[in-house]
Amino acid sequence: MNAAQPWALIAAVALLGFVFKAVGPAVVGGRELPPRVRSVLAVTAPALLAGFVLVQLAGPGWSGLDPAVAGGVAAGLGLRLCGAPFPVVMAGAVVATALLRWAF
Repeated sequence: MNAAQPWALIAAVALLGFVFKAVGPAVVGGRELPPRVRSVLAVTAPALLAGFVLVQLAGPGWSGLDPAVAGGVAAGLGLRLCGAPFPVVMAGAVVATALLRWAF
């Protein structure tokens, strides 16, 4: 698998999500979905995206795990959990990854 395939899958899932969000109101109309269906739909896209990112990060069978990249992702997650805005999260993750690569 080359490096572009997981990102193509991510783009396809994002596009599919947009299509579902556009077609959904036309199909459902004015009816409200049951709460269980709404909760499942709300967590499906983030769960798929997290899975794709994890596969891209770790590689098949966890054989391609790069500790520097894992540290950068952890730093970004920590910043996000602390309530940092997205640009700060991205910059922090990049800086953490660069520092870890430089240190090791």
